[in-house]
Amino acid sequence: MEIRIKCLRLKIDFSFILVISFALLYGYQSALQLLILSVLHELGHLAALVAFKARVYEISLSFFGFGIKYNGLLSLKQEAAMLFCGPLVNLFLFTVFRDKINLLLFLLNIIPVFPLDGGRLLLLLMPDKGKYISTLFLILLFIFSVGLLIRYKIVSLILIAVYLLIFNLRFV
Repeated sequence: MEIRIKCLRLKIDFSFILVISFALLYGYQSALQLLILSVLHELGHLAALVAFKARVYEISLSFFGFGIKYNGLLSLKQEAAMLFCGPLVNLFLFTVFRDKINLLLFLLNIIPVFPLDGGRLLLLLMPDKGKYISTLFLILLFIFSVGLLIRYKIVSLILIAVYLLIFNLRFV
């Protein structure tokens, strides 16, 4: 589905609707809260882009998350600031509300694994070594998530690790 608002294209992929529906149907009680907080996270990126006078022309929602496409050359500092503004929103909201979801969104997004904000920031600042460091963190995340799965039966982090692994294998 695609909606146009002046020069902005909002694309909502069927996979996004499927994931949200699945989460709500199978009792993931925080699905709506997670969605709202993720939108606020993306608004942090969007606010930075507007402040830096980049022209946003597409926002997409899919199984792979939210994506913002924009025109305009940002300096290295501006790009780094824009990447950090999303997690910064979650950190701010965590300090105000002391909720686990904002803390988890902040911690997850600063992991230096592409396509997360921390991974994009790593590749921006260290283009030569970034892929190797990102791969190392992906392996560590996978090992940690398997440990959580075995010891505490926590499934969500292993799903995120598998998603990140599959996403990164697309670029090998």
